[in-house]
Amino acid sequence: MKKLSGAAGNRKGGRFFNFRPALFAAAFFALGIGFARARLFSGASLLWLLCGVPVLISAPAFFPENPFRSLAAAAALLLFFVCGGLCFRAEVRAFSSAEQISGECTVVGTVTEKSDYGTVSRVVLSDLIIDGKGREGKLVATLGEEFSEKAALSRRVVLVGRVETDLSLFGEYGFQSENVEKKIYYSAEAHSLSAAGEDKDVFLAVRSRLRDRLYRGMDEEPAAVTYALLIGDTSGISAGLLESIRYGGIAHIFSVSGLNIGSLYVFFRALTDKTRLRRLPAGLRFAMTGGALVFYAGVCGFSASVLRATVMCLVLYASSLFGVKSDMLENTGIAALLLLALHPVQLFDLGFGLSFAACLSIGVLSRTFRDGLDALLPFGGRPEDRPAGILRKIRGGSIEFLAVSLAAQAGTLPLLLGSFGYISVWSLALNCIFVPFVDAVFSLLLALALVACLLPASAAPFLLYLPSAVWSAALLLFHAFDFSLVIRGMRMGVAALPFVGFFLALSDKVNAGRGLRLALCAIFLAAFAASLLAASPASGGG
Repeated sequence: MKKLSGAAGNRKGGRFFNFRPALFAAAFFALGIGFARARLFSGASLLWLLCGVPVLISAPAFFPENPFRSLAAAAALLLFFVCGGLCFRAEVRAFSSAEQISGECTVVGTVTEKSDYGTVSRVVLSDLIIDGKGREGKLVATLGEEFSEKAALSRRVVLVGRVETDLSLFGEYGFQSENVEKKIYYSAEAHSLSAAGEDKDVFLAVRSRLRDRLYRGMDEEPAAVTYALLIGDTSGISAGLLESIRYGGIAHIFSVSGLNIGSLYVFFRALTDKTRLRRLPAGLRFAMTGGALVFYAGVCGFSASVLRATVMCLVLYASSLFGVKSDMLENTGIAALLLLALHPVQLFDLGFGLSFAACLSIGVLSRTFRDGLDALLPFGGRPEDRPAGILRKIRGGSIEFLAVSLAAQAGTLPLLLGSFGYISVWSLALNCIFVPFVDAVFSLLLALALVACLLPASAAPFLLYLPSAVWSAALLLFHAFDFSLVIRGMRMGVAALPFVGFFLALSDKVNAGRGLRLALCAIFLAAFAASLLAASPASGGG
């Protein structure tokens, strides 16, 4: 009853939406980063800062019952905006100030990343010593097949060749956020390469051993897919198969994120809460689960997607320990704020954008889609009209899954169209097949792979025989059917703004009456159609 009266009070007080501090702080931090980039590289005028005036004007909408609290919230958001811009400038300046090197050099470094492309490999070296002097940052080198075998993950190598400092911020695909984030300052053309021993980095050692055991215990294609699923490295998957998977709209399963980390989190929660471990203090159980997730994140290279999912799961766990009701939007905001504060340039990474767009759209739209599907599908309506027992659970689970899938696809659609220029017509159907499959087998697959790492190499074929056979059968789908039928020729551009506005107005996150909600939806829909028409080529043009 209290909850209902509180919600009613919010509406009576004139609050149009619920203020979520972490989410709004992350949004303004991101706006500050975007403005700093526009200012640095496009010469954006400072007059654009006047766009912040509406924030102060609309501040009373944050907390209608307390004007001073509203103004304090608005001031804090503007501060986050400034901090975002300053952090971005600082990271770009640090990248651009790297020492210049050009010429023949001898480089000693540790292989932290390796991607194989046929007869050519791309490796990233860290802990650099160039011509006897320690250097900050990393180096990327392209190696021929004569050097590829020597450059194994976690191995310390000696490379002789031409080294150049490459501080280009923009490349063929736009802003090179990955180079800035990872501090890849140098590129090299190798003339010779030799091994100099193994590095002591435990994360790299586990990753290297995991890859070795997978390829020893499974056929090559299932091994490459399993390694991509567990670690996020798709370089071992053949170009044709990877392209077919992307056209099918399920390539996101190889981005170690919410699906993978969530499965691992559920496994460890069950392990610590449903076994004798539940007798341990709550703080120790939290440390065990958190330690396992962080260690796995390290093996995956602490990528943005795995860090985001790890932070969200740990925030969710901590909230349950302290008896605080968890909110997906706030958890997403906390994760985004932490990651952007660490590396502001991540904002312009496609994987980062897709990951957070999916999370936000699920938090905002899943309930709306769930209610709509519940009304449309058979056996809805009043409780007495619904099926009983197991059928009700199956119906409810199916609706929940479809609602989450539709929400995620609606949220990521503008980014996918902007980056690739097409959308998959198979995405929903294939996601309904592969997402539950991955969710069901991920923890077991990871456990088998880790056990294979602990046992002699001869045990790997026996432990991994069944996963290899299952993946071989599953991948037949992509060899047997052509998924290249996609919808092309669409670019949203500015139409993405009314597109997002339409779904936001449609959701339950805006506290508005039915009439106002319908009016907002109509306005955004008209603006979306007008934007698409304005962006389309004029008919009859030459």
